[in-house]
Amino acid sequence: MFLTIPHVVTHAEYADMVFVYGFCNGNALAACREYSLGFPNCRVPDSRVFASVYNKLRETGALPSSHISSKGANEQNVDEVESIIKSAERSPTTSTRRISTRIGVRHTRVWRTLRQHGLYPFHL
Repeated sequence: MFLTIPHVVTHAEYADMVFVYGFCNGNALAACREYSLGFPNCRVPDSRVFASVYNKLRETGALPSSHISSKGANEQNVDEVESIIKSAERSPTTSTRRISTRIGVRHTRVWRTLRQHGLYPFHL
């Protein structure tokens, strides 16, 4: 039995794909051929990947695997912090996922906020 490990594409590989796709004037099949010639030791992606990476970059300004968020995305406003703390104090046995669903934020943000304020769910 063989396990298949998903290939993780790096930012440099995505940048190379966009470069080669532009070099080939948006021709995905030509980009695939050029990529295999220019990077013989790398895994050659399917021709559709070149177009989708380029479109994603053009539409969102980010590469598909980019998990880089802006500074403002990590900042919490005071109302959000207060709602998280009040929910946890109101019902200490409520899960972070339930609190996150009520408030409309990720549960990891709920965890982080509670820890920063010395609160731990399920610990009375």
